[in-house]
Amino acid sequence: MKETLLRKLREEFKYDLDQVAAKIDSSVEDYLEIENGGKRLDILQAAKLGDLYNINPRYLLELAESINYNFGSHSRTIYTQNYFEGKDEN
Repeated sequence: MKETLLRKLREEFKYDLDQVAAKIDSSVEDYLEIENGGKRLDILQAAKLGDLYNINPRYLLELAESINYNFGSHSRTIYTQNYFEGKDEN
């Protein structure tokens, strides 16, 4: 399974699936489907995740090519084209 942007962010911020699912008022199963690319985020969910990860929600809606964020003493750029957000057709 390819790594997705949402999974990478969740792992970097060390959140559990249930924490992130609760943040967007979703079940863990529904959130996993979003995280694995089977379902798209809606605008409200993207806004809530943007708040959680302290990034602009448009990055999560695939409107930008990279994400820059600061977390504590860490600064990071994630290039979204390196991540798969959809069903793996292999």
